[in-house]
Amino acid sequence: MVHQAAGSSGFEDAGAELSAIRDENSWIQRQIADGGLSMEPDAADRASKVYEREAEQAEKLIRAAMQLQQVPGLGDYPSGRQLAAKFGNKAHNGSTGAADLLRQFANELRRKADLFQQAKKNYQATDDQVAEDLRRSAQ
Repeated sequence: MVHQAAGSSGFEDAGAELSAIRDENSWIQRQIADGGLSMEPDAADRASKVYEREAEQAEKLIRAAMQLQQVPGLGDYPSGRQLAAKFGNKAHNGSTGAADLLRQFANELRRKADLFQQAKKNYQATDDQVAEDLRRSAQ
């Protein structure tokens, strides 16, 4: 049986995965900034759309998780109030509740979509520079 620490929402693994996604996005950002990553425009647009669509799905899950903050029907007994509070805590608890983690996840998905657009701009800038260099050498 797994025992969680007092006050824990049970989403520690999700928080660790979110941290890994942030690190990956930061690595991609550095590659783009250093000129080491560019993407063909159509591929970048398709990838961006996927990440935007997934961010929208995460937003739907956030709304569902926020509804868990208010759990009616568990009674007015102390045990019912405690159980309702636990559900609410799992739904929204600082940076470790389901809604909060999903919000951070949606933000990272949108960040990745933006990174693909930045990589597309690198590709276009390189393409424009090559075309300009060819024009100059042809003259």
